[in-house]
Amino acid sequence: MSLASDALNGLGLWITRKERKDERDDAAVRSVLTALNTTKSYIARRVRGEAIDRRSESKLVHLWTSAAVQIRRSDSDLAVRLQQKAEYWTNPENWTEQEVRENRIQIDEITAEATKLLRRS
Repeated sequence: MSLASDALNGLGLWITRKERKDERDDAAVRSVLTALNTTKSYIARRVRGEAIDRRSESKLVHLWTSAAVQIRRSDSDLAVRLQQKAEYWTNPENWTEQEVRENRIQIDEITAEATKLLRRS
């Protein structure tokens, strides 16, 4: 093989890896946004007076866990916090407002993190 052919193959491999990383990063951000927006919708329903819905809360546990796993390569600190958010939704009544603040899992704080992720992409 020629030097030019080796260079083109190397470039092609680099582009393929970058595309895969970009796709993985996009999926991770999408997962965080899905968990965030689904949670905001649930909270809005609760504020309007709807009863606690354990099925919806169970779905939130799944969404936040999935988001934590998908974002871990990009931002391990955020991944841990998202998993804590999943743990929160296993039984929200067990968490105090102070614990939520100390663990930095308030919905507004995670929204700000998601905005940073979008800008980084």
